[in-house]
Amino acid sequence: MTLTSSGQISISDINGEFGRSGTTANSSLEDLSDGTVATINTGNASGDRPDGSAPHNMSEFYSYNHSASTTSWSNVPADFNLHTLDGSDFSVDSVVSGAKSITLSGGSGTTSVSCQQPSNGNIELKFAYSTSGDPGTNGTANSGSGYGNTVSGISFTSGTLYLRFKLAEVKADSGNLNAENRTITFTNNSVSNTDLQINCRLSGL
Repeated sequence: MTLTSSGQISISDINGEFGRSGTTANSSLEDLSDGTVATINTGNASGDRPDGSAPHNMSEFYSYNHSASTTSWSNVPADFNLHTLDGSDFSVDSVVSGAKSITLSGGSGTTSVSCQQPSNGNIELKFAYSTSGDPGTNGTANSGSGYGNTVSGISFTSGTLYLRFKLAEVKADSGNLNAENRTITFTNNSVSNTDLQINCRLSGL
């Protein structure tokens, strides 16, 4: 059961959400809010649970669900390389990774993914995603998103997120990029994972 998202809320309501009743439910708002009575379930979004700090307010329990699943990321891809040559042939050079995926459990709301960009501003690290299968080298297979640097508002709360990554010049013959690790950040329900690093390199012939 989840507490109301607006209107009146009582100590009795909060105790009930914690599964407490009778004489054992004689607790203060402070004890309910700071984890004294029971550990606050961080499976709830940060705006749907008390922050544990004074002053404590009843409204902090709006939409709180003590049985909510805890958000976690798993099966993160191993770090890998994206290396390509700038052929100096007036064409835009790029390289695409193999198929990758990551697993989300107990999420809520929406998911965001962002790529830390290479230090050479003429080169971009992009990704494409799909919730139903490998988005392929073009980034659009299986209803894939196409390639972008940062995407928020992805309707994805659990299961497997399928990915491809691309290192690409913004313009032709944009110069060398020495090998450097770039971090990919996955976020849902205020829980982020930054375990994946891609070693990016673009070099001339």
